[in-house]
Amino acid sequence: MHRTIYAVLLTALLCGSVPGQSTGELPTFEVASIKASQTPQGQGLRSLREDINTDPARLTMINVGLNTAIRWAYKLGVYEISGPDWLSTARFDITAKAASAVSEDQLRLMLQSLLKERFKLEAHRQASQLSGYALVVGKNGTKLHPVEGGGEGAMTGAGLVFEGHRMPLSRLADIISGVLKLPVKDLTMLDGFYDFKLDMRPYLLDRQPGDPPIDLAGIAISALDAQLGLRLEARKIQVDVLDVDHVEKTPTEN
Repeated sequence: MHRTIYAVLLTALLCGSVPGQSTGELPTFEVASIKASQTPQGQGLRSLREDINTDPARLTMINVGLNTAIRWAYKLGVYEISGPDWLSTARFDITAKAASAVSEDQLRLMLQSLLKERFKLEAHRQASQLSGYALVVGKNGTKLHPVEGGGEGAMTGAGLVFEGHRMPLSRLADIISGVLKLPVKDLTMLDGFYDFKLDMRPYLLDRQPGDPPIDLAGIAISALDAQLGLRLEARKIQVDVLDVDHVEKTPTEN
């Protein structure tokens, strides 16, 4: 059964997860394989799908951008990493096994070690304040119900319709962040995993030539409240950015 154990970033830092420390200070996988993605690229939604799953002794990532792998390892949002553009386009399949059952936070630390070893990842942290949104529970309560899940689940989307399957709400915040091009931080305090569908198309019906530009933020706010019982609050978001100083495009041999 999939198992996910979330902890605050401080826990990871205290465990020695600061980039630049020697790999020996981090736990490591017993065996690991990194290959170029076997998913055909340039074929629409299938090519964009990224799957991340865990169990107590294994991490499986299918068709993930290196950007996504780094963000999962360090538990970062979309706007909490800065690096070369190719980080989002270079995709990999990663399978790794621990010597025994461990928590998901330990798997994250092990992935940090693997990225440093195989991709020669070097990075540093830099704090900044950005205008963005907090994702919080709506005034009338959430319409979401937790489901069995593990890892980061999966997301499909087309146009202005987004469906999440067995996903934590931190991933929903990432999706909204990508749509709005602004940082969105999950402050719902809702743990666990959820299935959801967010359809913003009804808010674009009956538009006429000469209408004002589409207000994606306003549409997202309305759709989240009506369909999921969540809302976006405009806030200054403290972003602890991981600035990638060096990373190789090709990992060392398995």
